[in-house]
Amino acid sequence: MHIRRFLLALSFASSAMSVAFADYQSLNSIESMDRLEQLSRTLGKGSYSQDSQTISNATLASASQKPVEFNNASLSKYGTSSDTWMTAHPLPDARVSSSYGKRTLLGTTRKHSGIDLAAPTGTSIYATGAGVVTKSGWGTGYGYYVEIDHSNGYKTRYAHASRLIAKVGDYVNPGDHIANVGCTGRCTGPHLHFEVVKNDKRQNPATYLALLP
Repeated sequence: MHIRRFLLALSFASSAMSVAFADYQSLNSIESMDRLEQLSRTLGKGSYSQDSQTISNATLASASQKPVEFNNASLSKYGTSSDTWMTAHPLPDARVSSSYGKRTLLGTTRKHSGIDLAAPTGTSIYATGAGVVTKSGWGTGYGYYVEIDHSNGYKTRYAHASRLIAKVGDYVNPGDHIANVGCTGRCTGPHLHFEVVKNDKRQNPATYLALLP
């Protein structure tokens, strides 16, 4: 009887650790996928209609068309201004299930690079501001995700999606539907992992979301 209670307690502890470290994966990690992510990717293919190839940089090449490069010069033509890049909430009325910052668990300190917004699978995810989609595909740890370059030094990332709506090269406006909530990649429950990146450095998204009207 005592052994069964011990095994049950150990099981709950293991589940808690999985949740705590769910989003601590590096976007450009070269490590092989763990079993959780492998299962997530396999299941995700059943509801994902786009190409699942990882888009690891902002250059796309096709055998039938000339490569398209995204850089400051090409993005500047869209004219995204500094006051329109964050005017909409990515997941209105969602509950913050995990905040940004360092955490210590069992003596190990790691950094959570964004905030998690819990919502049912399939809930619409919206672009926070105007910009160009520079990534839309699979990222290790992130699962299916979208990255938007707002052409002013800021980028936003939307991870763990069950379905991607926006495609690379799309110009999006604030409030445009770009993806649906899911649990792909390193994830233990449906939510949006939202990141704000300023000049290639991750910021606390809560600071920016708090300024929304």
